[in-house]
Amino acid sequence: MLMKLAELVGENITVRRRQLGLSQKELATLLGITQDAMTRMEKGKIAPKMSRLEDLAAHLQCPVSYFFRTQSDAVLEKATSIAEILMTVPGAGQEALVNLVAETARVMNLKNEK
Repeated sequence: MLMKLAELVGENITVRRRQLGLSQKELATLLGITQDAMTRMEKGKIAPKMSRLEDLAAHLQCPVSYFFRTQSDAVLEKATSIAEILMTVPGAGQEALVNLVAETARVMNLKNEK
């Protein structure tokens, strides 16, 4: 299903706000808007203007581009992080680390199937 841009932006605002432990009301207060407006923005009912995105980015300590990330972008960032960690490990250890990640993923997938 294709997601509207406003919904994507709203979802990413919600994720980042929660990561920082902020309530909707707290973020709305920082932005000088009502909690209702914040709710509508997070649900994708209204799309924030560029100036509002810049304010959001400042308060949520992230680049404006964060709000346009798709799920595949987030997965790619995590894969890049794992690759960066992998590069710090000497040769033989890299293979062991890859096997550890693969086994961990397998176990987690088994738990999710139950």
